[in-house]
Amino acid sequence: MLDRNAFLTWMAVLLATGCAHATPHTVTTLPSEPVTTLEGVETELGSVVKGRVALVSFWATWCVGCEKEVDALNRLSEKASARGDAVIVGVAVGEPRATVDAFVRRRGLRYTQLLDENFRVADALGQRDVPATLVVDRGGRIVYRGDALDGASLMAFRRTLGEP
Repeated sequence: MLDRNAFLTWMAVLLATGCAHATPHTVTTLPSEPVTTLEGVETELGSVVKGRVALVSFWATWCVGCEKEVDALNRLSEKASARGDAVIVGVAVGEPRATVDAFVRRRGLRYTQLLDENFRVADALGQRDVPATLVVDRGGRIVYRGDALDGASLMAFRRTLGEP
């Protein structure tokens, strides 16, 4: 068993080396770090959202939980597109474009996809885990942060759209 000083030293080493999850810093707006489209065009997440309410899903091709969300996100995207004032955006983190593009085609993802290959946006947001869900209001402010797509994230999305 570690004594108090040994424990504190061990925790300091873990935090300094990135081996433990530190508390992420709070960001209230979308960062301006670049992301890439599947076509290879560099852009910003904020310019893709363009004043619409957005549900942003951070994901990876190897993430089983992320893959389970695909059908629900496809359905949600159809409803958002019909409204015109909302958008669903997937942000694939830490993977090359070819890998993500093949997954998108194979699984039939029909919502907007962006790449954060070097974790620039994820790091700016303090987002270390996938799946993760953000809801962004029309002003680009993050109004909800959560893990996998669930009832709470859907409620936040509807509430931000002004729905009951």
